[in-house]
Amino acid sequence: FMKADEAIVVSPVVSIKSAPGAENSKDLFILHEGTKVRLLDSVGSWLNIELSDGRQGWIMSENVENI
Repeated sequence: FMKADEAIVVSPVVSIKSAPGAENSKDLFILHEGTKVRLLDSVGSWLNIELSDGRQGWIMSENVENI
C-alpha cells in the first residue's frame, strides 16, 4: 500500500497555516476547492502540503482528499 502523495482540496475555501495546529501558526494563504497539492508530511490531523508554485503550508486533513 503506497500512500498517494497527491491530493485535492475539497473544501470551498481553506486557510493554509504556517505550522500544524491552530495556536502557534499564522495564516499564510488561501486555497480553493479543486486545487491540487502534494503531500509532504503529516502531524496528527494536519498535513504539510506543497503547491505547484513551491509554496508550502499546513492544512487539516479533512479539507483534502487523496487522488
